[in-house]
Amino acid sequence: MLTSKRIYAMLGNESLWDAAVASHELLASKNLPHAILGGVAVCLHGYQRNTIDVDLLIRAEDANTVRESMTAAGWQWDVPNKQFISGSGVILQFLLSGERAGLGSEVCLPDPTDANSVTELEGLPVLTLARLIETKIACGQNNARRMHKDFADVVELIAVHDLNSSFARKLHKSLQPIFRQLMANARGE
Repeated sequence: MLTSKRIYAMLGNESLWDAAVASHELLASKNLPHAILGGVAVCLHGYQRNTIDVDLLIRAEDANTVRESMTAAGWQWDVPNKQFISGSGVILQFLLSGERAGLGSEVCLPDPTDANSVTELEGLPVLTLARLIETKIACGQNNARRMHKDFADVVELIAVHDLNSSFARKLHKSLQPIFRQLMANARGE
């Protein structure tokens, strides 16, 4: 089985993997709860795809401490874009628990301390498959620019994990119809 580390090496994107691991190790050393979501989480859950940034979920109350810790460790804070840049140029974006997962969505990003929302994959805290699919659908549903990428990720995760309609019960009620349609797409229906 290919690991995400190996996939990023094959894609020539080792620096992205290194940035994900380094940011996790730094935040873990400071006991700051966090979880990976976005494209790196999609890869960790089995769909081999590349991405250009690392998305980390943190708690709003930890935002200042996270920023101070990252800056002290040499990460550059990009003020206008509200993101960090690693020494190798990898972008690290933070999302805050409790915020809406997508434009106009009823779904909020989970707390990274919630054991039902976060799992460990390849030594990294990652949103569970259900929460990842939920955030991908919520983020894409009212955003034409993101819809195709986010929905494609969900279709591929459905195929990789051979998910069926019963998986919809694990998702927010407002997202279940979209999940079922994406499941039909994954099956070529």
